[in-house]
Amino acid sequence: MNNSIFAKTAAAAVAAVLAAGTAFAAKRDADKSVYTKYASPRSGTQAEWGTLNCHDPKIFQDDDGMYYVYSTDAAIGGAGQKGLQIRRSADLVNWECLNTSAIQRKWDKAWLKWVEFDRAGASSWAPTVIKQNGLYYMYHGIITDKDRSGDPVAAIALAVSSSVTGPFYPAHEAAAKDPKIKEVFDSLGVSYEQSLLVRYTYYDRSYTSDDESITMYDMLNTGSYDTQNETDSDFTGMAYGFGCIDPEFVTDVSTGKQMVYNVGGTDCYGVTYGSWKGGIALMYVDTVSLKPVDREGNILDVPADSVEGAFGKAIAGGYGAAYEGAQVIYNSSNGWYYCFVSMGSLDWDYRVGVGRSRSPEGPYIDASGRSMMIGPLNGAGEFHKIGGKIIGSHVLKGELSFRSQGGQSILRTQDGKVVFANHARTNFLPGYFFFLQIHQMFFTEDGWPVLNQNEYYNDYDGKDEALAPLSAEDIAGTYDTILTVRSDRQGDYTFNGDTKPVTGIYLDDAIPTESKEVVLEADGTVKGTYKGTWTLSDNGCSVVIKINGLGDFKGYVLKATDWAKNRSTTRKTVTFTTLECSGKGCGEYFWGNRRDK
Repeated sequence: MNNSIFAKTAAAAVAAVLAAGTAFAAKRDADKSVYTKYASPRSGTQAEWGTLNCHDPKIFQDDDGMYYVYSTDAAIGGAGQKGLQIRRSADLVNWECLNTSAIQRKWDKAWLKWVEFDRAGASSWAPTVIKQNGLYYMYHGIITDKDRSGDPVAAIALAVSSSVTGPFYPAHEAAAKDPKIKEVFDSLGVSYEQSLLVRYTYYDRSYTSDDESITMYDMLNTGSYDTQNETDSDFTGMAYGFGCIDPEFVTDVSTGKQMVYNVGGTDCYGVTYGSWKGGIALMYVDTVSLKPVDREGNILDVPADSVEGAFGKAIAGGYGAAYEGAQVIYNSSNGWYYCFVSMGSLDWDYRVGVGRSRSPEGPYIDASGRSMMIGPLNGAGEFHKIGGKIIGSHVLKGELSFRSQGGQSILRTQDGKVVFANHARTNFLPGYFFFLQIHQMFFTEDGWPVLNQNEYYNDYDGKDEALAPLSAEDIAGTYDTILTVRSDRQGDYTFNGDTKPVTGIYLDDAIPTESKEVVLEADGTVKGTYKGTWTLSDNGCSVVIKINGLGDFKGYVLKATDWAKNRSTTRKTVTFTTLECSGKGCGEYFWGNRRDK
């Protein structure tokens, strides 16, 4: 790309947003960052990015309370240090992007060889990080067909650091590189022969290396592995095998801890991974070393795909459905597991879907009663109708519009919030602009997750963005509302800034759902585009909105801060967030923001 032309284009795009009227009076009701995030994003040096250029965020909180986000090597014009970006924040609102990467060129030689990179051109995607024994453990991976078009390879590797900001060393080299890591490994009795967790290749089980210093292993996770039947298929294609990216631990959002399972007498963590192809996998790793574990509980010092049954069980997607970026969480307060997936084409019709199960291995069922496992008879396009649309493309009247939200990461904070990080593209800037967003998540009385669809704002006094008592009079007013829509309807659409339409996309996930006007009267009636009644519980925050012909939408009402307003200094609002979850109704999310009174 011509960088000078690109810089002019980016500057013009930002200027257009500013010219649209984002001028502010002296008095504001939120931090400056709320007003400037989208009005004046800075794509210069990496230290200036803030939330810009953040893709596939992994949110993490260290012992001192500081928040960190690790994310994919992606940026406007390919800028920035490769080796996974790091951001930090004390309040989840104001974010600093660090100049250095997490890996800092400490690449795993065998991983580079497998994914066909050299050190100069290496990059990685979608990491996850946990802390234990005073060390930071990271899984990261990538899929590429750089050297062999149409014949992709992928791998996830384990890296370890004694610092939250790195460098993260390949696990089998870490003790030799850092005395603190060696001390901890020695105390645990842990050593590593190699650092690859799991690999994928399209065709070849006998993948070989011309580098004698790299040990290669037998290969089972290929483009002919039928993930749902756990056997070789008679075919080779993009519907088979687990794509080895997007690793994530199974955590309990009621405690903030990783879930521990016993496999053949070995204590294990659950780890999900996968992208498109044969779906999302759940595998198990030893809690101490984070090495893979086979079905009998044996701890492996080889990639999991070398051993039958060790590289995972399919729990969602499959047969080419575009599911990726999965995260399974457990809520010990209600006994449900939840599988969140990013689905679709990340540039156009991406969104997050969710289902739940009583078992980590599924089946995961959405609020409409549909399984998130995609069978060969469904067809890969069916997935756009499946998985509750907990966040997706939308626009409120007169406000900034967002699309392609995904790459989600869920964290229980030390003060008891559950926060949901995602990246988002916009419908007011070119598609190469993408941002980190943070939302707060709640669980309804029926045990379903709902988001405050407004980005999280730390008001510093604890009075806003909390489930606190409100009266009917506090809530009453005219709302701009979104009722989510799921379908497999395909067609062509021209996005903001494009001159040609994108063909064959899934329209109800690509085109922003436009808000409808609804009035919530203090007497409990609902008027406007949707009609019915609403009731507020005795706690002053739980709400049921009964919409004629659609069902009972249950959730919460709370104060919030609207980051998407344009031409306005007033960002404080009242919002509701609900879901119809009877299994007999529409199974859609319904949310809205009150207009300024």
